[in-house]
Amino acid sequence: MDEPYRPFALRVMAEHIGDDGVWDADPDRHGPVTLDDLCITAGLARRLRAWNRQYQGTALTDFEFASPEDERRWVQEGLKLAYELQNELPDIDISYAHDDDGRPVRERRGP
Repeated sequence: MDEPYRPFALRVMAEHIGDDGVWDADPDRHGPVTLDDLCITAGLARRLRAWNRQYQGTALTDFEFASPEDERRWVQEGLKLAYELQNELPDIDISYAHDDDGRPVRERRGP
């Protein structure tokens, strides 16, 4: 029996069309993932979806936040969520798309 697919790397990256805001970083499977398939806690999945909805709420403003402070808070919240995802999925490299540091979050200092 085949083992179910498990990604080796994920990227926390908001998306304007989906709900979950996490992408498979495997070049052969690149695309959004469903959080329910990752076996993470319901609380983290709920917070990731809420974070992504905040981004989607900027759609009518060309994805501009109401203020630089609102955007800074949103970026920081996403990074915090990426760290939480890394803690729940220690065997998968988690990266974060909304800052200038392309390293996996396990190689960074926590928020």
